[in-house]
Amino acid sequence: MKEEKYFLVRVQRTVEYSPYLGLTEVAYRCGVHPELIDRFVKLGLVDYVEHSAEGEALFDAEVIPLVRRILRLRNELGVNYAGIGVILELMARIESLESHIRQLEEQFFDEE
Repeated sequence: MKEEKYFLVRVQRTVEYSPYLGLTEVAYRCGVHPELIDRFVKLGLVDYVEHSAEGEALFDAEVIPLVRRILRLRNELGVNYAGIGVILELMARIESLESHIRQLEEQFFDEE
C-alpha cells in the first residue's frame, strides 16, 4: 500500500479590501478606455476619492452611473463637455430642491 503525505498550506491575504474602485475598474465597468475617465477627471466632471499606494486614482462606486450619464449626454445627445458640466450641476441642484420640497411637504402634512 502506498503511503500518502499531506502538507499543511497556509494562505495569507496580501490584498486589502478597499471600498473604492481603481481607474481601470471604473473604465471596464463603463465600457470605455481608462484615458477617457482620466480626461473626465481633468475636466472636472468626475472626482476621485483618493490615491492608492501605487498612485492610481480611486473612485467611489457612485461614479459609474455618473460616467454613464456623461457618456449618454456626449454620445446620444451631442452635448460638449462644457455643456455636460453645466447640465450635471443643474441636475444636482434640481435633485437638491426636490429633496427640500419633499421635506417641507412632510413637515406641512405632519402639522395638520
